[in-house]
Parts: sequence; C-alpha cells; structure tokens
Amino acid sequence: MLTKEQIIKEIQKCAKENGGKTPGAEKFEEITGIGPYNLHKHSWSNYGELVREAGLTPNKFFKTKYSHDRLCEIFINVIREKRKWPTRGILDVKHHNDSNFPESATFYKKLGLTRNLAKTILKFVKDKPRYSDVVNICNPVVEKFENLDEMEGEKTGKVTHGWVYLFKHGHYNQYRIGQTSDLLRRGSEIRIQLPERATLVHSIETIDPIGVETYWLNRFNPKRMNGDWFNLNPADVKEFKRWKRIV
Repeated sequence: MLTKEQIIKEIQKCAKENGGKTPGAEKFEEITGIGPYNLHKHSWSNYGELVREAGLTPNKFFKTKYSHDRLCEIFINVIREKRKWPTRGILDVKHHNDSNFPESATFYKKLGLTRNLAKTILKFVKDKPRYSDVVNICNPVVEKFENLDEMEGEKTGKVTHGWVYLFKHGHYNQYRIGQTSDLLRRGSEIRIQLPERATLVHSIETIDPIGVETYWLNRFNPKRMNGDWFNLNPADVKEFKRWKRIV
C-alpha cells in the first residue's frame, strides 16, 4: 500500500503530466488504482482534501463526466462508506466538500429516484461477487416503497398515479410542496385554508408521487418554514419547474 506521502507525489505527478491540470478522481483511480473509498485510510475524508493538501486546485464537476456505470460505482462507494442508504443531504455534503463528486441531482436524474435508484444499483451488482452488503441495504429501500404503493393501491383501488405540486401563497414568499392524486381538488382545499389566494406554480406528473415529493421535501428542507411550507427563491422555483413528468 502506498504511503500518504507517495499518494501526494502520485497526484502531483499526474497533474504535471497533464499540463498542470488536476486529474479527476476517476482518472486518478484509473492511473493509480486508488479510489475515493480508500482515501479515508490516509486521513482524507474525500478526494478534494487530497487535492488541496497536494497544493493543487480542485476541478469543477462536469455534469456529463461520468457514465451510468461510474455513477453506480460512486453511489456504491458512498453506501459502503456510510454503511446505510445515502440521503440527499449526505450526497450534497460530499459534493460541497469535493467538487469532483457529482451533485446529488445527477444521481437522481440519471439513475432514478429513490426506489428506482435502489433497483438500478441492485441490477448493477447482480451476479457480481462480494456485494451482499450493498444488496442488504438496497432491498429494504425497494420494499419500503413497494409497501407504500400497495397501501395506496388498497385505498384507491388503482395504480399509484398523481402529481407533486408547488403552490405560492399570495404575494408572500411562501411555497407549499405536496403530492395528490387529484390536483384540482387539492388546489381548492389549499385555497380555502389561506387568507390570500394560492396560485399553482408548477406540478410534476408521476407514477411515484411519494418518492418525488420526498425528494423535493428533502431538497428544500433547509428552507422549511413550518409543515410543508418553504421560503424559496426564484432559483429554487426554476429548479422545481425543470421537472415535467416522472414515469
């Protein structure tokens, strides 16, 4: 195993041979065989810390940099590092600390929302040895959402289908996020409860309303006011409106 000093020399060497440009985590692993999941053994919590200690400048993450398989590998590394299913918060912190780590939204957009993401990971590790720990963490996630769908199906008598909505309260900077199987009825209910008119800003049609709602509630959790009301800015609203239909 390489020592800490040898690893620093290796990344400095890679950068020098690359015209002074810091190699990405994927490239560094390809050259040296040292992946992000091994860095904690040398007191680095992420690749960005190694880059900075080597006196180099972290590269900004390029959204299309990683392939489907590489994203699966990175997500699996986080599962093994945390020994549990990674929340969006965990992924966001890792991206904040290491610009070479993908944004959390990249995993959800390319690999699927929570349930489908877990299924994607299970499919990726299928028939591969030494992944029982990953399987044991992913299976309960899939089962949880399937049980929720069964409960919803028993109540409605049909396949889960609905909308995740974003309502704005009058002239206030207050937005409500929720999910419903009847958007028109839900809008009427919300308007009755408020002193000023509630306006539907955007809705996302989906066959996984619980999963999509959970994603956005977690995404904007730092801006939660009370209940399902959030203090959002124009950039937040624009991000929500980018999602049109999730099936």
